[in-house]
Amino acid sequence: MPREWIRRQKKDKFYQKAKEEGFRARAAYKIRQIQTKFKVISQGNSILDIGCAPGSWIQEIKREFKEVSITGVDLVKMRPIEGVIFVKGDIGEDTIIDNLAKVLPQEMDVILSDCAPKLSGSKETDYARHIFLVERVLQIMKRFLKQNGHLVCKLFDGEDTNKIRTELKQTFKEIWLFKPESSRKESAELYLIGKYYKRSD
Repeated sequence: MPREWIRRQKKDKFYQKAKEEGFRARAAYKIRQIQTKFKVISQGNSILDIGCAPGSWIQEIKREFKEVSITGVDLVKMRPIEGVIFVKGDIGEDTIIDNLAKVLPQEMDVILSDCAPKLSGSKETDYARHIFLVERVLQIMKRFLKQNGHLVCKLFDGEDTNKIRTELKQTFKEIWLFKPESSRKESAELYLIGKYYKRSD
């Protein structure tokens, strides 16, 4: 690993806290802070976590809620978590919706996505790849999110931010952009939070 990355991690309070509390990644605190502010998850919810590996969001949700059902999907295999269904697949492929339909018990109360592309070093390329992932997440959302369900989706802030937010305002009663404290200051990541989905079918 690059020395600069190691040095930054050692100075990162959320990285250190995650190690101390047994989380697989510091990202656990992002979903904790989102949940504290927006209350997107409730006891008994069915949840789809897109881009779930290594599983820190799931760890945090299960720590807080004992009676939830969670299905995770990722291109990278996730180490098993008790009671969680895992689907290994690429959300960029057209077959992913059919594959998810085989295992999801019903429409979902909550859809989460912390998806990001493998960074290439080119801001333009990485941004374009990320917007593609966001578009795929929204396609999955339209298929599986139930009426009045909630969405949390990572979004790299850029030229498409307002467009995507405006589009989602048509399908959710409430929509926000939020940057958790645990997101690194230099990161362009934001989270789109949509509450009370208005299904069109």
